[in-house]
Amino acid sequence: MNLAALWRLPVLFLCENNLYAMGTALERYESQTDISLKARSYNVSSMAVDGMDVLAAENATRQAAQAVRETGAPFLVEFRTYRFRAHSMSDPDLYRTKEEIEKWKQRDPISTFEHSIRDWGLLTDSDLSRIESEVAGEIADAVEFADAGEFEPVEDLLKDVCTPNPV
Repeated sequence: MNLAALWRLPVLFLCENNLYAMGTALERYESQTDISLKARSYNVSSMAVDGMDVLAAENATRQAAQAVRETGAPFLVEFRTYRFRAHSMSDPDLYRTKEEIEKWKQRDPISTFEHSIRDWGLLTDSDLSRIESEVAGEIADAVEFADAGEFEPVEDLLKDVCTPNPV
């Protein structure tokens, strides 16, 4: 971010702040938990947005992208969100309570957005079934494509990793 500011690069930084770094709560290791303020310390414009609100997140991203296009300067958007699952499969998730997780699940962006667009008359059961079927087909196609692929030859693993030695 510092180099992007120094060199005035048109970079849009998107930070998904889920309140935890692996198993440690943000407020336990950061004196400043407002990530968007940290960007400003680099002279980078920024904003924070409710990452659990689909429309707010989309609007903030649109505004930030437009700012980058217009100014040619970097911009950071901090999406304040939450992760419902443990950090990894080996994480016992003992650093937060089940109540905390359930409280955040009440704000699940997918289900709250689905309810909103249903209330607005923009989504029906048949629409949702069609979308889910199309997504399942796309995923199946992607898995089939990946399974049919071949591994990179071992001799190519370091290809283009290092600059060739000048002679």
